[in-house]
Amino acid sequence: MRKEKKISPNMGLVLVLFVLLVCTSVATYFDFIVISKIAKLITVTILLTFYFCQLNKMANVFLTIFLVFFAGDAFSVFDFGDISSKLSKSMYVGAYLLLIFVLIGKLKKVKFEGLVSVYLILVLLLNSYFLYALYGVAKDNFVDDINLILYICHGITLIAMTYFAFAVYLSRETAQSITFLLMVFCFVFSDVLNYICALYVYFWIFEVFEGILHTTGLFLLYKYVYDHHTLRNSNKRINFSEYFIPTTETLRQIRVNL
Repeated sequence: MRKEKKISPNMGLVLVLFVLLVCTSVATYFDFIVISKIAKLITVTILLTFYFCQLNKMANVFLTIFLVFFAGDAFSVFDFGDISSKLSKSMYVGAYLLLIFVLIGKLKKVKFEGLVSVYLILVLLLNSYFLYALYGVAKDNFVDDINLILYICHGITLIAMTYFAFAVYLSRETAQSITFLLMVFCFVFSDVLNYICALYVYFWIFEVFEGILHTTGLFLLYKYVYDHHTLRNSNKRINFSEYFIPTTETLRQIRVNL
């Protein structure tokens, strides 16, 4: 008898998150706010459930990051007035600061030389200009000084996280560094879309993409933590094409005639 192919736990997680995102997108289009809020609230719970069903350990810093993200989602879902929005933004900034703390530990052996320094300077300048341009468009929409301070702190944190993630990637180019860099991109663009919808112009499609990017960022965080505890000694350098399209030496030797 032919053996049935079982779905791996991580593939099962991807399917669950995909269904969740489809439901959230449909709910956003039809303005079913309750469904989208519930989906956002349970995302971290689903990720932690799948993780601890496979592994029984997680570094305290990573568990704290997940819990802080959950608190940020919870404050954004349960509306207690303007203070809940501020607490939510503060939690997200706290989670990003913890991610920066993780990156700093990876920067001990990084040497900023040659093209790496040029790339990092360009990344820093481009991100700073983009933040300044967004601030110039939306500064009149801030209702008080606290929100303005949170926006500035949020922006600086995102720039620092992007900068350090690029530095680690350019110096190592491992699967873990690519995962972390993609995760940072997801969180950055998700937060930018959130500010555009809240302060500038609202489109439901922006909110859908914001949710997709935020959930994808959390999944990449889950993948990073899972790989950290299962492949801790793997430092093989790869590039983006090998990361997305796994290949073997046998496949490389196959010739294709066009």
